[in-house]
Amino acid sequence: MSSDPAVGAPVAAEGHRFRRRLLGTIGALAVAATALGVAGFVQGPRLAEASVDVQRVTRLADGRVELELNQAIARVDGVLRVEPEVPAELSVEGDALVVEFTEPLPYDTEFHVAIDGVVGSAQPTAVTVEHGFRTADAAILTLVRRSPDGLPDAILRSGSAERTPEAVIEAPRLQSFAQAGDAVVAVAIEDDGSNTLRIAGLGEQTQTMGLVEPGEVHAISGSTTHPLIAYLHQGLARPSGAAPAFSDTLFTLDVSGQPAEPEPVVGLDGSPMRVADWRFVPGTTSMVVQDLDGALSVVDAFGLVPPRPLGSATQLRGFLPGTQELIVADPDRGRVVDLRSGTERPNDLPIADLPDHAHPSSVTQLDADGAHLLTVLLAGTDGSGDAAAESLLALVDDVGTQVRYSTGPDSRMLRSCVAPNGHLVAVETAAVDALPDGYPEAPSSRDRLTSVIDIATGELVLTQPGGSSDWCA
Repeated sequence: MSSDPAVGAPVAAEGHRFRRRLLGTIGALAVAATALGVAGFVQGPRLAEASVDVQRVTRLADGRVELELNQAIARVDGVLRVEPEVPAELSVEGDALVVEFTEPLPYDTEFHVAIDGVVGSAQPTAVTVEHGFRTADAAILTLVRRSPDGLPDAILRSGSAERTPEAVIEAPRLQSFAQAGDAVVAVAIEDDGSNTLRIAGLGEQTQTMGLVEPGEVHAISGSTTHPLIAYLHQGLARPSGAAPAFSDTLFTLDVSGQPAEPEPVVGLDGSPMRVADWRFVPGTTSMVVQDLDGALSVVDAFGLVPPRPLGSATQLRGFLPGTQELIVADPDRGRVVDLRSGTERPNDLPIADLPDHAHPSSVTQLDADGAHLLTVLLAGTDGSGDAAAESLLALVDDVGTQVRYSTGPDSRMLRSCVAPNGHLVAVETAAVDALPDGYPEAPSSRDRLTSVIDIATGELVLTQPGGSSDWCA
């Protein structure tokens, strides 16, 4: 064995250097870990995940933003800020901050929420938690009746962001339509006067569906939160003279994409209900129905729970936007019935400030304080002394009466329909001298036009050919 120290010395020296580097690296890592720990202690809780249903927050008054943090929340010393400013409430659920809006949000709008003074359970440092999101756009649909000109009728769809309308359904003659989820269901008029259904959005091709028997469809509407369509069915007399099986019967249709057929809604006795009027209850699969005697009840679309009686009323006026507060009317008073609590209260509306020659007609209520849209006809004379009229749509609230839309002398207002979130209104008009379209059911004027108006500001959002907006319940 050689005793020459030159052979082993470099190896030993390298080993010492390696150990010094290793100890240095471990020390650096320890320092870094300590620094990160201190930084984490100083920084406080951080946002780990945010969730918001951008469709639901525009349709219901209880839409939520959930902000999950990387640790449990000890307390919140600061305040909630929402921009643009809207009513909202803050709660804490474990490691999540929950922002709940108390009214539906406007469509296609950028929102920013921030909560100051959030303290986690791991350390005392308070932080600000922030998140931004954009609400979903509104689908704006109209029916264009072109058959008087030798063309097929069409359902057109656009939005405030995508304003160029596209044809969703075309057929020789269309009576009405409704939308639910991705589906649009139109009522087609056949050559014998009976109705069939045209369904788009459940596949590449438009589907045709017959009714349970030859008949007519009335009062078709769609749920704003579930893939459900419902309508009243009126059977036609059979060639033999036999009476139809169904008359004034409420049917539902599942448009989720699963194989489905129209199903009748049944009452307490298990037989199909004969209905005068009805509405979907927002956020549920239930409906409020009014029978032919005026009795009201809440029924489940799938018959999973028995009907619940609600008393009676002369008129069913729908729900406050995004809520389960039902508006009903009798000859001597109006009422708001809260379906969640079962309580009711008087429904008192502010009085509109109108000129003497004004003739008010339809009312659409917007909130619990009684703010409403009022259709008004102003009768008078023109510069030549001839009779003239102007249609107005006015916003009436505790502030006063403000005009939101007026037609001018050459056109007339046919109807107005408020969006499910209560922020927009579709105003349907036609020329004063427009000819009737000649349709046997739901007749109207030719060359209708729909203008979508922002209720808060009166600004025009868009104008689209056609009418029969599905916002009219």
